[in-house]
Amino acid sequence: MSQDFSEFKLKVDWKPAPFRGHSVKRNISQSLWSKIRKQTLEERECKCRICGYEPDEANLRYLEMHEIERYDEDNLICTLEGIDLICKRCHAFHHLGFTFSRTTEEQFSELIQHFIKVNNCTEEDFRNHYKSVREKKAQKVPDIAEIMKVSREKRAVKYRITADIPYKENVILQLKKKELYRESV
Repeated sequence: MSQDFSEFKLKVDWKPAPFRGHSVKRNISQSLWSKIRKQTLEERECKCRICGYEPDEANLRYLEMHEIERYDEDNLICTLEGIDLICKRCHAFHHLGFTFSRTTEEQFSELIQHFIKVNNCTEEDFRNHYKSVREKKAQKVPDIAEIMKVSREKRAVKYRITADIPYKENVILQLKKKELYRESV
């Protein structure tokens, strides 16, 4: 029996394996990323887009920039489609594989409670949503031959930017200098 999770504001996700550890943020200067963050904080009024969390000035570090990405696994291209300003707890669900590896059981239970509160759902709803996402992602798992081919080729992840982000031209310029930018076709 399929359950509809389209009304959930907070959803579970994680990056495909070839893209883990790769992001625009990691490939541009920290000073440029800081400028993008500052402008994004101002534009988004220092508020989590998902749960509405609004920290005081001293706790702005609990708001994080989430890169909204689309993945072309055949060509190893990561397309930046936007940047979201979300709280640390909401961000944990966008990178659930990473979150699993970095949290205690108690911390993860607290995160599940956050998910339940944000989506006004039950723990069973959370578990069903997670299972649904996991099953969809498993359909995209490459076979062993494909994994071995990518491993031998050691190709670099390339980036495209379709979003209207602050300092977009500067970001593209820095990626181009590293030969990591792929023009849209």
